[in-house]
Amino acid sequence: MNTPTCPYASKCGGCLYLNMPFEEYIQKKKNFIINSFSHAGIQIQLADFIIIPFGKRRRATFAFKKGIVGFNENKSHQIISMDKCPSLTENLSSLLPKLKELTFLIGKKGDISLLETPQGVDIHIKTGKEQPSLDLRMELATFASDEKIIRLSYNFEPILQKIPLSLPIDAFLQPSFEGEQTLVNLVLSNLKDEKKVADLFCGAGTFTTPLIKSGFDATGFDLAKESVKLLGSKGVFRDLFRNPLTTQELNEFDCVVMDPARAGAKEQSKELAKSQVQKVIMISCNPITAARDSLILLEGGFKLTKTIGVDQFIYTNHCEVFCLFER
Repeated sequence: MNTPTCPYASKCGGCLYLNMPFEEYIQKKKNFIINSFSHAGIQIQLADFIIIPFGKRRRATFAFKKGIVGFNENKSHQIISMDKCPSLTENLSSLLPKLKELTFLIGKKGDISLLETPQGVDIHIKTGKEQPSLDLRMELATFASDEKIIRLSYNFEPILQKIPLSLPIDAFLQPSFEGEQTLVNLVLSNLKDEKKVADLFCGAGTFTTPLIKSGFDATGFDLAKESVKLLGSKGVFRDLFRNPLTTQELNEFDCVVMDPARAGAKEQSKELAKSQVQKVIMISCNPITAARDSLILLEGGFKLTKTIGVDQFIYTNHCEVFCLFER
């Protein structure tokens, strides 16, 4: 694979390994997963290591201040001013110079979240809790209209929305279309005779919706209330960190799919370990907490039958791991 170039690679805290030989970089990522599990006392072999190509990221959050938009320098709060970001889709990367102009109108520092949806680009500007002045509202609306932005929000308030968009502001989605489809395919291909599935930490239904469309009786659980609403009767508002599904509740399901945040699912894993659930699929963006939670499941009688690395954040120090557990 040809290594892409980026003028900010030596300063930006994003793609830390862009200048590393590709094979060395891949081995580093594999070792990160293997060593994370080894430190927890679990020996694994990766069944596969799937790489999502560079330039496919559909979401990013940039820091900004007057005239500057970019990622922070590595181990610093210094913002590296960027005119493009080759790790993003072309639609998002091309917006950076125009967003710089917009920061002069905003006049304060904050964050700008970009998300490319099938309908177009969704932008959320965050500066605190205050609402924009009438003049700024008009400038923001003009910008969104000129740049064909489908929704522009400011501190969680929509300023302009051109078409109905079901996704809540700042909804969590997988970082790329390709990565999402890869993970969905892995989940579906590792289910056979299971009928009733719990999708824990479901977000907006990344796995719940495809499971339902594939004929499974799937229910999603998450604390993101607005996202869960998208699933209708198949979505349940639940803080699984503080109030995990109990053993008794879990026993109603044949399989559990869970995709927790970086903090992992320690309390939920404890309940799963005591349950009668026969299969658990865990997708984790943090191999360290994934290894910790895996140990809990193994001590509860599960076997870790498959581990697959998925590199959605290529050239960064982030990596996902797909784990299949069976009784």
